[in-house]
Amino acid sequence: MKKISAATTILLYVFLAILTINTYTVECSPRSFETVKRIRFYVQDISGGHNATVWRVAQSNLSDTLPSSFGTISVTDTLLTAAPELNSEVVGRIQGVVAFTDMNQTAITVLVNLVFTNGEYNGSTLTILGRNALNEDVREVSVVAGTGVFRLARGYALTRTYAVYDENYTVNQFDVVVLVPRGI
Repeated sequence: MKKISAATTILLYVFLAILTINTYTVECSPRSFETVKRIRFYVQDISGGHNATVWRVAQSNLSDTLPSSFGTISVTDTLLTAAPELNSEVVGRIQGVVAFTDMNQTAITVLVNLVFTNGEYNGSTLTILGRNALNEDVREVSVVAGTGVFRLARGYALTRTYAVYDENYTVNQFDVVVLVPRGI
């Protein structure tokens, strides 16, 4: 019986790995096992006054000396609305932590939950994690998880500043695209 050379064995393993990867990719195609959901809503950020929804809870020694507010950490519990007006239909809340984490640019790292309390997604959540460079017109952050109708969701959110009414009140537009497994 003839021995198989080491090179032949390696090629065989590589071929089997490629075959396995291709089979997995075809079986898990988003078109067959996942639903794409697109959602638009508005975040009503109020960072000052008696109705504030964003609160600074910590800062570094550099926060007030750098133009980027590096080291500032805030918590938020802010309204999500169906339209940009503050008195429009409330669809939920955005709750979490926001930290200024870039020493040179005004950029935040966000870890927030979108908690839907009304409408089609009532009782469900999406979790967003990522870097949000506030000076850019359109920013992209990752959707990393979800619950309820968004269980096992993944995707992204494009955010943009819709309006700045004063130094304490900003409206941000979120366009979220998520992939959600079917049948869960």
